[in-house]
Amino acid sequence: MSIKNEGFTLIEVMIALAVVAIGLLATLNAANQEIRGASLTQDKMTAYWLMQNKMAEIRLKSTWPSIKLNKGTDKIFGQSWRWQTDTKKTDNPKIRKVKISLSPAIADITEDPVLQQTIYIGQSE
Repeated sequence: MSIKNEGFTLIEVMIALAVVAIGLLATLNAANQEIRGASLTQDKMTAYWLMQNKMAEIRLKSTWPSIKLNKGTDKIFGQSWRWQTDTKKTDNPKIRKVKISLSPAIADITEDPVLQQTIYIGQSE
């Protein structure tokens, strides 16, 4: 009479579990990277909209922009953002250069702005 053992050995089961665990960790890592990417995209889009607002404000002002550094905060889509405008002279006295920088309120705007744009404003006659 022979006894036939059918099934998996303990080593085979442990190897199978290790392979499944590695696969699950890789899946979780990929999902985490996608979430971070989506968050970064959301920040960039929010900064883009705020940049459009700041450029419109500067262009629509009735006064000629003075040469100075302005700073402030704005809230858009439930997030607080720091903005900075640096207005400088150009070679043409009727044109001013305005550099606009944006970053989330928790970040340092001088070191790593999320978005930066330079516009030129002409003096109306």
